[in-house]
Formats: sequence, structure tokens, C-alpha cells
Amino acid sequence: MKKAIVVVTGLFALVVLLVLLTPGGNANYIKQGKLYINKILASNYSLYEDNNHEYHDLIEIYNGYDYQIKLNGYHLSDSEFEIDKWTFPDITINPKEHLIVFASGLDNCDIVKRICHTNFKLSDKGETLTLTDNHGNIISKFSYPVQYTDVYYGLINNKYTYINGDGKSEYVAPKVNNYTLEITEYMTHNKRSHYDSYGNYFDFVEIHNNSGKDYKLEGLYISDDVTNLKKYLIKETDLKKDEYLIIYLAGNSTNYEDGIYADFKLSDADEYIVISNGEKIIDKVKIVPLVDDVSYGKVGNKWKYFTTPTPGKINNTKGFDNWGGNDETS
Repeated sequence: MKKAIVVVTGLFALVVLLVLLTPGGNANYIKQGKLYINKILASNYSLYEDNNHEYHDLIEIYNGYDYQIKLNGYHLSDSEFEIDKWTFPDITINPKEHLIVFASGLDNCDIVKRICHTNFKLSDKGETLTLTDNHGNIISKFSYPVQYTDVYYGLINNKYTYINGDGKSEYVAPKVNNYTLEITEYMTHNKRSHYDSYGNYFDFVEIHNNSGKDYKLEGLYISDDVTNLKKYLIKETDLKKDEYLIIYLAGNSTNYEDGIYADFKLSDADEYIVISNGEKIIDKVKIVPLVDDVSYGKVGNKWKYFTTPTPGKINNTKGFDNWGGNDETS
């Protein structure tokens, strides 16, 4: 009988310990000690520059101890199945220091300037990050949800939440009418590939309603400039579940009754296509260089080049991972 009491007491102590080590008591949030992932920025457009005045996603590590820690051999990863994805070089984090690591995919580190770039990027759709020591032990881990542009996500009052640009106060996202929309295809050099009902060859953006229910779209905007989200107000339209909407980027040629024609065009200098409610970004995709009559479309979670575009339909023609015909997939 005494053994049973000891076992139960031990299990209770273990549960209490796990709750204390984990913000909010959630198994997706682990903080073993005072060295941990403090916050991230997974959609950094204008908030934090690197030494080359470029904007990359970032991860902030905090050392809460009163002594330095050599991070040589420590790891950061965005994969639960490959926790040693990126390895720290011979760099030291000072006591009470917040160390920024850029999640840019560039995979380099200037030890003298203490500026490091991982070999992976962060997903603004949400994923899990881990920090492990040089023995492979997970010392910090957390899963984050969908992210907003120029909004941090990290620890405030021992819980992970959205954080304003000041890094101190909690961010409250504006409402978006619960839309679940995604940009699934676009074309920037439509010469003879797809024409509208009037016979025009305009560039286009395709939007998919993946919410599982019908929507009456109203109060939404499309833009090629994240600093000017209200560039073109999309006219009210009904979009059924799993339906695709084509928006033609027609410039000044907008006097058409049928269809949606934005009053701007894409250029090779544009960086993003953005769908928003004028305040909050619903979906944003980076524009890649395209040649004439080739579109860029989404298949699952991957983007492919298509020589046979499918505006208004699921992207089910042959696509290419790299432009030039390599890595052909269906």
C-alpha cells in the first residue's frame, strides 16, 4: 500500500513540474530553464532590418541566466522530425540578452557582428519551433498559429500571444468577417494564354474560397502594395464554397459589366499580391519573375510554374518546381 502512495505522489509531482515549465500548461509550449525562444516575427515586411537593410523573418532567443552561454552546437528547427535542422556556430549569448536570429534560408553567420541566418524560413501559416542544446535536449519549444504582417508572436506574462511592434504590449487583431480565402494562381505576362469574355488578355489573380461555406464578399481589397492595402475595392460578389474568383488586373480598362477588373497592373518591380479588408491581410503571396504566358499557382502547400494556366479552376495541369522544365510534377 505504501508503494502505491509513493507512485501516485511521484506522478502528481511530475504533472505539477510540467505545468510549471510550460506556459499555459499546454504540451505544445515547453520552456526548460531560462534560455528559450522568446518571440518570433514570421511576416516581417517593415519592422526589423538586418545589417543589409533587408527584411527577413526572425527568431528571438532570450538568456535569463546571470552568465554567458556558448551556443556552439545548439540547434534551431521548424521541424519536429528534424530538430537539428540548423546549428549555431561559435557564438555566445550574454546574460539577460535578447539575441536575434534571422530565419531567412540564407544559412550564414557573421560571428564578429553576431548576425546569423538560418537555413529555413518561417511559415506565416503556423508551425512548431524548437531550440535544442548541444546534447540534443529540447530546452524550448512552441507551436504558433497563423501570423499577421509586422506583428510579433511571443511571451507576455508567461503566455505566448500576438505582440505589437513595441515588443511589449499585446496585439488585438481587427475582425475580418471570418473570411477564409487564399490566393491560388496569378499571371504577370499574359500575352495569349487566357482571355476574358471580351477577348482581352489581362494579367489576373485567382482567389479560392476554402472555407467550406458560401460567402458574400464585401469590403475586401486587392493590392500590390502592403503599405497601401486599399488600392482597389473588390465589388460585392457571391463566392460559393470551393469556388474560384478571377480578378483581372486591367489598369484603366475597367469599364466592363461582367467580371472584376482592378484599376492597376502588376509590374516586375512589385513584390506582393495582397487580399485584405483594408486593415488586416487575409492572404499575401510574394511575386516571382515570370515569362510570357506562364502562371504561378498553388498545389496543396507548394507553388508551381504552369505553362497551361487554369484561372477559375483547380490547378491540375502539369506544373514545374523550377522554371526551365525541371522537376515536372502533376
